[in-house]
Amino acid sequence: MVSIVMITYKHADYIEEAILSIINQRCAFDFELVIADDNSPDQTEQIVRKIIEEHPSGNKILYTKHPKNKGMMGNFIWAFSEVRYKYVALCEGDDYWTSPNKLQKQVDFMESNLEFSMCFHSVDIVMAHASDHYAYPIPNSDVLLLDDVINAHYIPTCSLLLRKECINGALPLWFAKSVSGDIPLEILLSSKGKTKFFEEKMACYRRNEGGISQSKEQNSRIRYKYIYMYYKLIGEIGLFRSKQLVFKIIRLILSICKSYLLRPFKA
Repeated sequence: MVSIVMITYKHADYIEEAILSIINQRCAFDFELVIADDNSPDQTEQIVRKIIEEHPSGNKILYTKHPKNKGMMGNFIWAFSEVRYKYVALCEGDDYWTSPNKLQKQVDFMESNLEFSMCFHSVDIVMAHASDHYAYPIPNSDVLLLDDVINAHYIPTCSLLLRKECINGALPLWFAKSVSGDIPLEILLSSKGKTKFFEEKMACYRRNEGGISQSKEQNSRIRYKYIYMYYKLIGEIGLFRSKQLVFKIIRLILSICKSYLLRPFKA
């Protein structure tokens, strides 16, 4: 019924908790856990293989360690191509689920509501940096439409369950050059159906990138990458339904122009 995708790299300190939170799910259906290890140089592989050998549900784990590093997006695209089942859930190797009934609750809803392409829920957040105060915005409604998903990043990756058929079973090729994997995936899914939000917290998201400052040059490069991503999404969704994406591109272009105009003049 469900394929869970777990990409991992140097997650030896967290991977056991992540895996056990998944294979200990209480479900009335079968599921598989696809773990894609991006050639981790730490003890990640040994930990995973020990769980496969010793845990009663270790046979649910399909583990692959790449001989060469693919990078985060390359690894995610590869792992997604390996899923076999009707629904796909996501959980990176440093996150974990906190409710043993998470999958059952989400699948029950999706099975009874065919007009929904995905569902997600609230999460607890563990900050790696004391200066980080990140929080996901809370939707005003438990049902989100396309513009809602475009306008705000509501969906924690480790909370998402999606209907595989809504993306024709595979990610677009341009994902390999995208600055983000979760944002375009969620927008594409939202273009195919409604999105359900569960207020209950059923997972923990570990935020490891907070507090990292970036130079103006790095910020400028990231803006260009987001323009590329939104442009590609417009091609997937159609211009008529992409007004909010067009506005995002315009704002990014104006922001780039402003940053150039504010640079100090050199004689």
